[in-house]
Amino acid sequence: MQSEFLNQLSVHKNWEPFLTPETRNQILQIEKNVLGGEINPTSKNVLRFLTFPLASAKVVILGQDPYPQSGAATGRAFEVGNLKSWNQPFKNISLKNILRAIYKAYTGKVLKFSELKEKFDNEFPVLPPDRLFAHWEKEGVLLLNTSFTCSPGKPGSHRKNWEDFTLALLEFIQNNAEKATWFLWGNHAREATKNLKLQKSIFTMHPMMCYDLPGRESDFLFGTQNCFEPFLGEIDWTGFKLQKGLKSTATLF
Repeated sequence: MQSEFLNQLSVHKNWEPFLTPETRNQILQIEKNVLGGEINPTSKNVLRFLTFPLASAKVVILGQDPYPQSGAATGRAFEVGNLKSWNQPFKNISLKNILRAIYKAYTGKVLKFSELKEKFDNEFPVLPPDRLFAHWEKEGVLLLNTSFTCSPGKPGSHRKNWEDFTLALLEFIQNNAEKATWFLWGNHAREATKNLKLQKSIFTMHPMMCYDLPGRESDFLFGTQNCFEPFLGEIDWTGFKLQKGLKSTATLF
């Protein structure tokens, strides 16, 4: 029996040792449980991480669940599929705070998102949302959820189906991307990796809730450690080859 999740993918050779007969049967069983109605994301994108060259991973960003809104989930953690421009209204607070934290990594300053997006066309250029995350992948960033499907409007609805698969997957990544640093955003990511012996990881609170308050030293935006800053020399977070202090080495047009 062919897998609906696998047969539309060009699986990178780095993942072939992971896709054992046992793992493939596990995927088929998951499909049996979750298919039959609409799912997020679409079948062709559920396991899109398998196209990523794992040996090139510099950073693993661990999300939780696909977006439950129709058209939003892409198979990449934190990417919003129906968002084409930063000027479009969108409610995904985590994504706004990710961009704010990236700006802070380059400048040391924190802006409201409404102030920040005014800078995207000039002093702080950022690739549009439908290109930025694909660019990150090319830079060596693996954007991974721990649950790979859900029913529309029902976050967490398929989590139990994926638990065993995800445990094996994270162990495989740990053993085959030993140089990668894991960005663990929030308690869910920490819990998902608690049995792994990660060589390098950065833990912060989840980007959904950022507050400049005492006792929040691990706050994603206002805490003592910015996870993006240590990689400014290795990863082009904006797509415009900015250097710290916002010196650009690329032209906008």
